[in-house]
Amino acid sequence: MKFFSLCFLFVFFISFNNVNCLFDKMLSRFYCDDENCYEILGAKRSATNEEIRNLYFMKKRKINNRQNPELKKKLTKAYNILSNKLTRRYYDYYLNNPNSIINIIHFNIYYIYKFIKIIIALTIIMFVIFLFNYLHIKYEIKKVLRVLRKNKLFNKQVHSTILSKHPDYRTYDSKTRAKIHDEIELEVADTFSNEVNTKNLKISLLNDFIIFKLFFLLKQIYLYISWYIQWIINYNILKKEYNENDKIYITRTCVKLSAHKWDILTSEEKNNLMKKQLWIKQNRNDFLNELKEKERINKMSSAKYKKQIRMKKKGISFNYND
Repeated sequence: MKFFSLCFLFVFFISFNNVNCLFDKMLSRFYCDDENCYEILGAKRSATNEEIRNLYFMKKRKINNRQNPELKKKLTKAYNILSNKLTRRYYDYYLNNPNSIINIIHFNIYYIYKFIKIIIALTIIMFVIFLFNYLHIKYEIKKVLRVLRKNKLFNKQVHSTILSKHPDYRTYDSKTRAKIHDEIELEVADTFSNEVNTKNLKISLLNDFIIFKLFFLLKQIYLYISWYIQWIINYNILKKEYNENDKIYITRTCVKLSAHKWDILTSEEKNNLMKKQLWIKQNRNDFLNELKEKERINKMSSAKYKKQIRMKKKGISFNYND
């Protein structure tokens, strides 16, 4: 029933050729508000693009940007609408049929067209980056293989690997042999990568491409945001108790340890830190204040700090951090 009622309303709008006042305001803002774009530029409806362009620059030269910033905006907006064939055609239709539903369709088509152009531009840029990165990796592989081919041990290992994997290698045709040789070379080159300071020689690894790194970065950002929102909901709003992993996370952040450094600690050191219960706000504040106090005492007892005090008394500038 709802579907039919919506269809009826849509047909009603088209039949009576009437646009809602909300759409009317939106369209007027999209064009030149309540003013006529042709009148703003002083152009006729039949004016060519060249004439519109000349009128725009002539009026723009006469305007003082500081005194009439609004007029400049109006001129620019009118010129942008009338200089574009698509928007000018839509605007002419709007002037002739201000209450037509077709104006809304034109409005949507224009923005969809702009959106598609942006998507196409981004796709081309990403493809160029992808291609450049791919060619760069291929070039690096060739450069590395050129160095490795001078190594007798490398050539022997390639030859022995080929014979072990393909006993009938010599009976294959030249194209197949070349393909197998290249594949085995890449496999063996990985074992020699440290000698030529290369990390990875496989082209097929998606992680090597910038485009995929960007996608993974977006994924990491999404995961962080979702984790942060969950943290706020669970611990700030719902006031739940911290689970074991979150307790460890808070403890790590207080003592400024990464996950890797935390894993290196002995179980005794971890237990000593966990006993402090730094996830409790009061304990955390006390611990941080204690650390600050220790840093202050260490700084005051250092030779550099004492030298700084002496220099200040003599009126000589001295930076403690240098």
